[in-house]
Amino acid sequence: MSKNAFKVSNPMKITTVILIAYSAIIGFIHGIGEVLQAGSKSNSYLIHALDVAEPDQVWHAGLPAFSIIPDFLISGIITIMICIAIIIFVNLLIESDYFKLFPFLFILLFLFGGGFVPPFIGIISSAYFIIVKKESKLNKKQPSFSGKLIASLWIYLISFLILWLPSSWVIGWVFPAFMLQLSSVTFILFNIILPILLLIATNSKNSITTTKI
Repeated sequence: MSKNAFKVSNPMKITTVILIAYSAIIGFIHGIGEVLQAGSKSNSYLIHALDVAEPDQVWHAGLPAFSIIPDFLISGIITIMICIAIIIFVNLLIESDYFKLFPFLFILLFLFGGGFVPPFIGIISSAYFIIVKKESKLNKKQPSFSGKLIASLWIYLISFLILWLPSSWVIGWVFPAFMLQLSSVTFILFNIILPILLLIATNSKNSITTTKI
């Protein structure tokens, strides 16, 4: 697959930009929560970005995170700056060799209080894009019937991902007890399974697109 062919086949690029921006937005929310706790310090590397009395009694669990800096204000500011940089540079660098640095940005996001979900999604999506762009065997074969089926779900999976973030907070605000009961299920389904399934669907769609070029 040539470089021009890769540029023409946009599914992987679109998905990567959306997943990375999605991750940065969640990380940004962590940063805002930490800044709002200015003046507080943590006695542990494990923190909660949102100041709640009982994290296990709310559906978002207080947005747990890891930070090597005990000061919430400093952690929050660094987290916000990293997230802004990610959103800005993902569009500027995705076609360049500098994009290889993006997994390291998400490692930094993890170390400075950006939570657990944003680094996970950011690392797997950016690393996957790098692998595919290097002409991996992942996208050289025409997908099977099941692959074509999941490829047809690509746009719907993206829509679910984009809509889930705002709707989850609305539902959690209106029906907190209901969201708390489903918190484990929704966490696994939308924060782990959905991003992975979206990458699989994108790879299948990318294979269909590139084999037609």
